Amino acid sequence: MIERIRISLWDVFSFFLTGFLAAAAIVVLVVAYGPLSPRELADALVQVPAAVVIVAAPLALTLFGLVIEPFANYFDRFVMKALFGWLIRPKAKHSDEEEILAEEIKTNYLGSLCGKISNPYAICKDCVETKQLSTTFMVFLSRYGFYRNCAFLSVASGIAVAILSGSRLMSIVAVIASVVVAVVFKRRAEDFYSYMAPTVYRAFLIDKLKWSPHQQNEDAAPPRRGQA
Repeated sequence: MIERIRISLWDVFSFFLTGFLAAAAIVVLVVAYGPLSPRELADALVQVPAAVVIVAAPLALTLFGLVIEPFANYFDRFVMKALFGWLIRPKAKHSDEEEILAEEIKTNYLGSLCGKISNPYAICKDCVETKQLSTTFMVFLSRYGFYRNCAFLSVASGIAVAILSGSRLMSIVAVIASVVVAVVFKRRAEDFYSYMAPTVYRAFLIDKLKWSPHQQNEDAAPPRRGQA
């Protein structure tokens, strides 16, 4: 049964690594403001059985990431985009390419649905996944999810430091720094998000287009002598 479990890049980047970073941030906060010293923490970690580190720890970190992900999603949707949307717009060249490819697909390659679907991304993505035409877009999707979650963790860590530090100056610096870092993470996430749709559309079109360069060259060649 275990061999049937499939692990995707999304699971690794958006869940496991998110859980790992969140756990690391909690450990740093506990050492900095809690009762444990770095030496005591190191001694406690050394005593953890190897089986727990190899099996239980990855599962626990993935579960932790699964719990964090919806909060990161809603934080991104209702806070980051509302406050910093003007700073995190996708690159224009990717938007232009996406529109051109989408229009070509909507007009010519959806069969009886041509002209009836305003956004062909979902059906093209399903086609690319079903026929296994490309997996490149999953790399972009997983990195988008990872950096989006990092933006949430950055702000959450800054707020935690502001609460635990007990210093007004430290609180202000921590919050401002965390927001700046979150904007950088979110900007990078949007870069990867803007790569996804053009990648899906290109894979879809490559499968649908009939490439015949030899025939095209023959059609474009001038007629020989005696042929008119």
